[in-house]
Amino acid sequence: MTDLPRVRPVSDGVRDALTVVIAYIPFGLALGATLASLNVDPFIAWTSSPLIVAGASQLVSVQLLSEGAAPVIVVLTALVVNSRHLLYSASLAPYWRDWGRGTRAAGAYFLADPMYALAIARYEGRAEDSTARLRYYFAMSLTAWAGWMILTGAGVLLGAVLPESLPLELAAPLTFLLLLLPTLKGRPAYVSAATAGIVAIIAAPLPLGLGLIAAAIVGMIAGALTERMQS
Repeated sequence: MTDLPRVRPVSDGVRDALTVVIAYIPFGLALGATLASLNVDPFIAWTSSPLIVAGASQLVSVQLLSEGAAPVIVVLTALVVNSRHLLYSASLAPYWRDWGRGTRAAGAYFLADPMYALAIARYEGRAEDSTARLRYYFAMSLTAWAGWMILTGAGVLLGAVLPESLPLELAAPLTFLLLLLPTLKGRPAYVSAATAGIVAIIAAPLPLGLGLIAAAIVGMIAGALTERMQS
């Protein structure tokens, strides 16, 4: 008789989220320090963490507010930056269809980049029922959410003592790199990521961020070609 793997959605969710929190450390502290340096009361700036729950749009929104931008502009900008979450939601919808409307709305509140990456990897890799998916998602999300609140709060408090020479601008890309690495599976994914990284470095001088677009396109082509060669 073959032993089936134990299904422990809550403990698995907490464990997976803790790896995210560790990866969050440089970005959370850097974002908190940046929030503290703006022309906004530090506590009010920190409250953007539970309100927005998305580092990139949070930083942009608070910076716009500190420069006197109209609230409607701030909200529209945050919506544009977070528009990718529409794709995340559409991708997860088949796995959440048995949840109640309020539960799905609560799930949408926590839906950030790492939450989506962990959830879709779990859902596609296991034949779990709706309850197990719910327990995993909320255990993982609540743990990561609490870690993000603590880290950004610590960044606000410690921002004044961090040395100016500290390269905080590298915190965000390094964080996303740490979050990306565990999701790479198979040779096509590795080839795609490595190719995109090399092209991004070479094409960095291009204006208007065209280097990143070129890196993404070349990386996808490299991954597709590698997959075709394997089949």
